Amino acid sequence: MLKNRIFAVMAVLLGGLFFSVINVSAVDEEINTRMTISPPQQKIVLVPGETFEGTIKVSNSGEAKNDLEYSVTIGSFGLGKDENGNVDYNDTDTDTITVYNQMMEWITLGKESGAVAPNTTDIVPFTINVPLDAPAGGQYATIIFQDDTENNESGGNVTIKSVLRFAASIFAEVAGETRDEGVITENNIPSFIFNNKLSAGSTVKNNGNVHTDASYILQVWPLFSDEEICTNEEEPNTSLIMPETSRYHVEECSLPAIGIFRAKQTVSIFGETSVTEKTVVVCPMWLLFLIIFAIALLIIWIIAKAKAGKKREA
Repeated sequence: MLKNRIFAVMAVLLGGLFFSVINVSAVDEEINTRMTISPPQQKIVLVPGETFEGTIKVSNSGEAKNDLEYSVTIGSFGLGKDENGNVDYNDTDTDTITVYNQMMEWITLGKESGAVAPNTTDIVPFTINVPLDAPAGGQYATIIFQDDTENNESGGNVTIKSVLRFAASIFAEVAGETRDEGVITENNIPSFIFNNKLSAGSTVKNNGNVHTDASYILQVWPLFSDEEICTNEEEPNTSLIMPETSRYHVEECSLPAIGIFRAKQTVSIFGETSVTEKTVVVCPMWLLFLIIFAIALLIIWIIAKAKAGKKREA
């Protein structure tokens, strides 16, 4: 019984890439299928009035022992509205059509289900029929794969099964008049930190109607030296910013435990660039307490000396 429960918990933890649906059933203790999809993300250009044809591969690989039975559906793509710019992936019946996910209604799947033998791959074709009046700019959708294999064996008490779903994202840009507008609303480096982990935060907002990558560069030097402690200038970090959304991003650098440093962060989106430079003091709490204690002792000594001097004068 304990062994079955352990495997049940593992099944939940190894759930789908974006979400999993929990059902009550008995779980087979062997790994019967192993589903992967590729590519997990596609960036394409669409032309109004034309048709785009694409494919997604679904594989039954790894330690698979049984045929993989899967189903395919078209899912929505909710633009991230929180401060981290996270994206919501949903089924078609759980999201409202917006100006940026109309594409989910343009997609036709070549098949809605299939079976894949162990260590083989199946191909799911899809077509996107772009309307003549399709709005220019970004369009987003997902193609969702679900493992429908019967992996369960009867017996034992009630356990938990994880139904795996994987979403292949489609990032499209419809040709036409697009807006490339972005603004950097925050670019901050702290001046004083109590540990050696420097975290530089920034917020960028995409006011345009197409997705784009924002780039982030963090450079740190000792106060009196040009030898860089941290830099990603050659390979800036990037994050995908969806249309009409904001994203908060943090760059980090590990510094020596004590010291004074120069830091510079450069953030860019749609050709807009913000540069912040700061002198950063790294002072651990124990050292700060020692300094405060020493200052307090000095003040007490000065007061005591002053009182002793007044007594002598009296």
